[in-house]
Amino acid sequence: MQLNKITVLGAGVWGGVIARHLANIGFKVWLWEYSKELLQSIQKSGGAHPNIPDFKFPSSVVLTDSVQEAVKNTDLLIFVISSKAIRGFCKQIKPILDGRAVPVISASKGLEDKTFKTMCEIIEEELPQLKDLAFAFSGPSFALEVARNLPTKIKLAGHNGPVMEKLKKTLSAPPIILETSADRRGAEYGGAIKNVIAIGCGILDGIGDGANTKAALLTAAMQEMNTIMLQQGCTTQSVYSISGLGDAILTGMSAISRNRRLGEKLGQGKTLEDARKEVGTIAEGANSVQSVYDLIQKDNLECPVITSIWQIVIKAANPQILMKALGF
Repeated sequence: MQLNKITVLGAGVWGGVIARHLANIGFKVWLWEYSKELLQSIQKSGGAHPNIPDFKFPSSVVLTDSVQEAVKNTDLLIFVISSKAIRGFCKQIKPILDGRAVPVISASKGLEDKTFKTMCEIIEEELPQLKDLAFAFSGPSFALEVARNLPTKIKLAGHNGPVMEKLKKTLSAPPIILETSADRRGAEYGGAIKNVIAIGCGILDGIGDGANTKAALLTAAMQEMNTIMLQQGCTTQSVYSISGLGDAILTGMSAISRNRRLGEKLGQGKTLEDARKEVGTIAEGANSVQSVYDLIQKDNLECPVITSIWQIVIKAANPQILMKALGF
């Protein structure tokens, strides 16, 4: 498998950092972005990213807003776009790929509303030639830290075969070290649910509760994550791996987490609309709350903590109900 051309879809903070990482280890990268404003900002500044301090793209990163240019003849696709956009984008690139089977890595986190499908499942459904070639990319990975070359471990999960091993061997290099797993569903469900948990941690911050309370929430919420994921055929090992517990700790405890900050605004009594505006960049947990709650209802599961987070985010309930769900 030759990777002469790698395409990263989405030039946001994480997409930009991934693209530069790949360029730094020797690849030619096409970086696609739908926002002309963002692309123009990068181009006019000579490759600097407006949302990443002291960051510059090397010349081996080709910036484009043309899907055709980015996808045609690529050897690897990396999705770093909103989970809501995955299905539509796959439909858009289907005629460009024209039946070509190339590996795909999804760094987008979330579950599809009503179907509860993961991003990789959607990709394989819309592009059936990619069966067993779609891999989840999930773990504790704040983009701004990786941009400063601080080390992180990320799980690459999917069909356990030569393609996954080749991707791991080829793409794993400091500061991003990859470990592999055959439980792709577990990696993706963990990545979606941990964002909901992070919002809950932020709600506690907004209320003004301390680290003791947050530790209680993380403990209870991880038990609920385990309940949900086992029902979906995932493994407990995935729940307590870097793509589950590890990512939940990072996004729930850190001040720079978008999902935690969104929850903090809600805990202060702000509306979801206002909270989203103040956070600015996409907090995927807000998209995942409804689908995770619907999944709980479908399977008739007892998950009081995640249910209370849903009530606060979607129904604008009093943030104090989260305290009641925790037994305080």
